[in-house]
Amino acid sequence: MSTVFRSPGVRRHVLAAIASTGGLLFGFDTGIISGALPLIQQDWRLDTFTSSLLVAALLGGAVVGALIAGQVCDRLGRREIITATSATFALGAFGSGLAPSIDWLIASRAVVGLALGAISVSVPLHIAEIAPAKSRGALVSCNQLAITIGILLAYVTAALLGSDHEAWRHMFMAGSALAVLLGITSVALLESPRWLVWQDDEQEARRVLGELIAQPQDIDREIDRIKRGLKAETENRLGKLIRGRGRPEMITGIGLYFFQQFVGINAILYFAPSIFTKAGFDGQTAALLATVAIGVLNVLMTVLAMRLLDRVGRRPLLSIGFSGMALSLLAAGLTFMVFGEASGAQRWLVLLALLTFIACFAVSIGPIGWLMISEIYPTTLRGRAMSIPSAAHWLFNAVVSFSFLPLLLHLGDGPTFGLFALFGMAGWFFCRFLVPETKGLALEEIQEQQAARAAARPPT
Repeated sequence: MSTVFRSPGVRRHVLAAIASTGGLLFGFDTGIISGALPLIQQDWRLDTFTSSLLVAALLGGAVVGALIAGQVCDRLGRREIITATSATFALGAFGSGLAPSIDWLIASRAVVGLALGAISVSVPLHIAEIAPAKSRGALVSCNQLAITIGILLAYVTAALLGSDHEAWRHMFMAGSALAVLLGITSVALLESPRWLVWQDDEQEARRVLGELIAQPQDIDREIDRIKRGLKAETENRLGKLIRGRGRPEMITGIGLYFFQQFVGINAILYFAPSIFTKAGFDGQTAALLATVAIGVLNVLMTVLAMRLLDRVGRRPLLSIGFSGMALSLLAAGLTFMVFGEASGAQRWLVLLALLTFIACFAVSIGPIGWLMISEIYPTTLRGRAMSIPSAAHWLFNAVVSFSFLPLLLHLGDGPTFGLFALFGMAGWFFCRFLVPETKGLALEEIQEQQAARAAARPPT
């Protein structure tokens, strides 16, 4: 057994799994609010505005956390912020459970949001920079798998804790246990060798690569590749990157998250019980479907994506995923419009359409969004550059989540799903023409390709 764990390949997977505990925190808190919020509203008799403010506190904190994390990752290293994030999350989660007032709870949720925003940048960044090109897709997608498991774990936790009016406190505090787990295990993480070379600490970079690469000559080759890549990076200021040759990559990162969110994924995850109830299932069955069917399918299809990303590639999976999402959303919308009132046929058609949607999302843009932004930016800017699409992700999440119920009220179920389907179609075109293929390429090779494309473009 000890021989197995001395294998560099196994060690990479173990380190990716440890870092991905941050994804568990991400997923758990995304899922637990759906079970906790109704109990908080009942316990404290919150009005709609205050309930929305409670949700907005987390999303606003996440935007700030993502932007701060990018700066810290580039200045102090990739590993340190993961440990700091675990402490921040534990503090916010525990404080949420003890909250004596709504103001306290909103502030605590903002602290949790800071941690989630930081996690969304630091974890995929760290994994991408220790992963070999041939398995980077699978390793970075460990984070997305952990997110889906965290969502399912939150659903199960909410179900087990029941509907007692004080149960929401225990739901929030349960998240602090995951934060402690991340804090303890993060001491085993290795610093990014790319960041170490950038900081002129080649000796430590070689030591780290010795843990990750079996052959000494391969360590020399990797160090040389990193140095060549750093030497070729002429734009190490974020403003110059955005205004200069890196603008297409920034558009790619933000665009991926725009379409990831505007196909309605979080609206469907957050409000799945209500959607199933409208389709004709009774309340208890609808909650069970949201918990088991969607949660388990999300996990299983993410596992499938991990197996396909480094074999099939990013762009083919995006094409398949957006096509499937658009068709399934259109099918759900037409089902609501044709049947009008809840019926036996309607409920099964809606269930099939939404399960297909979840499957297509989980095998494509779900993991690929986090993967692509960890690949397409240069080493000396990767943290700061990743923070911008990550912050945009949380903003888009807020827009879609807050607009979903008003859309249902004013447009109706069918047209709302039809609108999401249009975004799915637009996402297909975006990925077809603006997203590069990065399968099998070292991070430095991706930068070389992007520099060549930038040189070939006419000046603006």
